[in-house]
Amino acid sequence: MAVTLIHRYLIREILTPSLLCLLVFTAVILMGRMVKLVDLVINKGVAPGDIALLLAAMAPSFLTITLPLAFLMGVMIGLGRLSADSETVAMKAAGLSLTRIAMPVFLLALVFSLLTGTIGLWGKSWGQRTFKAKIFELSQQKAAIGIQPRVFMDHFPGLLLYTNEIDSQSGEMSGLFVRETAAEQTSLIFARKGDVYSDLANEKVIIRLQEGVIHHQKHGSAGDYQLVHFSSYDIQPDLGTELQGTTGSDRHKGRRLKPKEMSLAELRRGIDENPYDRSTNTLRSELHQRLCSPLAPLLFALLGLPFSIQAQRSGRSGGFVIGLVIYLGYYTLWSLADTLTADAGVSPWLTFWPMHALLFSFGLYQLRQRSLEKDSKMVSLIEYGLLWLNRRRQSA
Repeated sequence: MAVTLIHRYLIREILTPSLLCLLVFTAVILMGRMVKLVDLVINKGVAPGDIALLLAAMAPSFLTITLPLAFLMGVMIGLGRLSADSETVAMKAAGLSLTRIAMPVFLLALVFSLLTGTIGLWGKSWGQRTFKAKIFELSQQKAAIGIQPRVFMDHFPGLLLYTNEIDSQSGEMSGLFVRETAAEQTSLIFARKGDVYSDLANEKVIIRLQEGVIHHQKHGSAGDYQLVHFSSYDIQPDLGTELQGTTGSDRHKGRRLKPKEMSLAELRRGIDENPYDRSTNTLRSELHQRLCSPLAPLLFALLGLPFSIQAQRSGRSGGFVIGLVIYLGYYTLWSLADTLTADAGVSPWLTFWPMHALLFSFGLYQLRQRSLEKDSKMVSLIEYGLLWLNRRRQSA
């Protein structure tokens, strides 16, 4: 019974800072995008429900990063506090071995691993597809519904559009005036008629003008003027520069999916169809990244447990700093493996998996050393550095 209570206590001490860190890290990542999404609601008339769906679709990409990081910080902060308050010493004095203390830590790691794996293997591709499909739908609505007769429409960046009449049956516009503003020149376009098309194959919303004339005037050059007559002229509007390149549908609508949008089956199929093509290196990298993603929380538990118990001389902030060092080191190696696989064409079985095997071996060694009451030289070096910085700050 006492052991069960201690295990619950350890889970609570780790889970509370983990959830708090998850909330903070996810909010920080979303902050930059929230400004742009709020602008869509206020200035471009996008419904709040659509914004909520876009946020939900973006969440899986963030959670594959923030879930393992939040768990690592929860271990470092939670167990670091217990170590700083000598509670781990009391547990060992009461007869609890490091193995017993580690049991709830690895139980939580398994939960976070399952969540990260589920989101990484299936949720991430769903989020990418849903986000791009919704953006494409909003682009269609904005181009078709936002145009009103005898009203100047400036919802799209660099584009001002006016039409005299819109046929209620066909949607065809007549008597059009368009001003296109680019970095180097401004174009004034007059057209007899026009219409809005959705190019699903190329994922574009197109305003097609017919029978008109274009007046080109370069900025800062009064003499550089062009007059061009056309029978058909296409304009591709967008919702804003923050959403460029994010319109999308799916493979069945004629577009070649990007690796991050593909399901596991589609990734394997793409690799099997062109096994020796260099273009499949990116597919291999994406596939093995998803397969490796559930290992991160387990690895962080293996590294965080011995390091957090040792990190006590530098105070409670020491565990947080050591956690950041572990995280940055892991994702530096992860990025290196991705580059070697996707760009250099090295087999993922020689990049991602040996990297994880090496890190797991290092973690097991550190856990063994900690069980023998031996300190890690790396943690000691970081702690001495923090103590030195703290003394310098106090003496300044």
